[in-house]
This record gives sequence, structure tokens and C-alpha cells, in this order.
Amino acid sequence: MKRNKILIVGGFTIDEIQGKIRPGGPLIYSSLGVMRGGGIPKLYGVIGEDFNFEIDFISDLEKQLIYDKYTIRFKIDLTNSGRRLILLKKPKSKIRVIDDNTVDGILVNPVCKEIDNINIQSSAPIAVDIQGFIRNCVESEEIKYERGLSFPFNSNYMVLHGNMEEFESSKLELSDLFKSGFKEIIISDGHNGFNVYTYTLAKYTYRPSRTGRNEVGTGDFLLGAYFALRLSGLEIIEAATIAGKLTEEFSNSEFLI
Repeated sequence: MKRNKILIVGGFTIDEIQGKIRPGGPLIYSSLGVMRGGGIPKLYGVIGEDFNFEIDFISDLEKQLIYDKYTIRFKIDLTNSGRRLILLKKPKSKIRVIDDNTVDGILVNPVCKEIDNINIQSSAPIAVDIQGFIRNCVESEEIKYERGLSFPFNSNYMVLHGNMEEFESSKLELSDLFKSGFKEIIISDGHNGFNVYTYTLAKYTYRPSRTGRNEVGTGDFLLGAYFALRLSGLEIIEAATIAGKLTEEFSNSEFLI
């Protein structure tokens, strides 16, 4: 398979999880997914002066970082019914996604509205995660999901990802997203795996054989792996199966940053 270079656009985070503080965000987790899917990540995102973590594999990647006073910071409570996020800090800097002719694809995955607009211009295929576009992102408040998100038509949109809660809360309709240009839509459903829907109304389902304790970053990882595999030329069902197994492996690993 061809090793495609993928620009990952978004932010780093500092996550307070059950009394522990650890780095996170799509620039980490989607990069891991892209690499496991055979791609090469290139990073473009926001990072704060308060981000004091050494991450070996990140230091070796090509990147363009926008520095701010604060990193996006969450308090994350994991419960039997899911997770509860409270936004503690967010940067003031915004990212404007511009065309990059050095990459084979662009993965746009904001954490909390750090990407300036959704009118993304690129001559390369585009993957999008909806999470950071629909969050309310008010400091000291629990994360809620807003309605009314829309994407201007773009023929280069390839795949969009969101989880079941995000779709249900934001009232996004698959038909509207397909009209915007997306060819494939992944909806994650926690321990039940995920479904891939296509603009031809086909549906592909992946159900994990076992799920692990790593619940943070699995959606970012899945999108990175699936996008890399699709860019390498794999068909949807094969890319979904491999990306699902890789994500299952990630969720069951003792991966610690």
C-alpha cells in the first residue's frame, strides 16, 4: 500500500481524568490512527505554553504549531453511562485551514472550535470529525452539543465521523451531509462498534469482539486509521474491518502517553 502523507488539523489537549493529568487531543490520537493505518501524519494545530509533556513519536513528526497561552483543557469524568467533559481552559488562537500541496489528504478534527471556519479549501481528499464544530465550548461549563451545523458543498469531502450522541444531539441528517459532498459517514456507537454509511445508501457494520478500557481518543484514532486505509486504495468494507480491528486493539492496549 502507498504510504500517504495526511495533514491533521486540530488542537492538543490537557485532560484531567480521574485525578490524573495527561496529554490528549486529535493531533495525538488521529496521528496514531493514521500511522497504524499505514499513513504519515503531518501536524497543524494549536498548543499552549502550559503543555509540558514529552511525546516521543510527536517530536519526530513534521508539524506547524500555533502557540497560545493555554492549551485546551478538560476535566473528564468516566461513568458507566459514558463520559462527562467540563471545559476548563481554551486558547484564543484560531486555525484557518488552507490548501497544502505537500499532502495526500487533510483530516480536520477540532477539539473546541479552534478551527476558524468550516469552509475548508483543499485540492486533496478531506476527512472531518464533527466533535469540535458542535461543542458549546464555554469555559467552566460541561460540554453540550449545538444544533445548526452545516457544511458548504465541497467535492473533495471524503469521510465524516461523529458518535451517536453527537449526531442525535446536534440533529444532523445523513442526507444533508451527503448533499454537502461527503461520500462516507462513520457513526461510532461505543462498545457496539460503528457503522459506515455511503451516499449510495449502503451500510457497513463493525462490531468489536471485545472492548477495552481506553475510551478517550478512540473516535479520533478510528477516523485516522480509516482515512489512511481508504487513501491507500482499500475498499470501504476492507478499510472498515481493518480500522475496526486496529481501534479495538488500541482500546484494549495499555497505551499511555
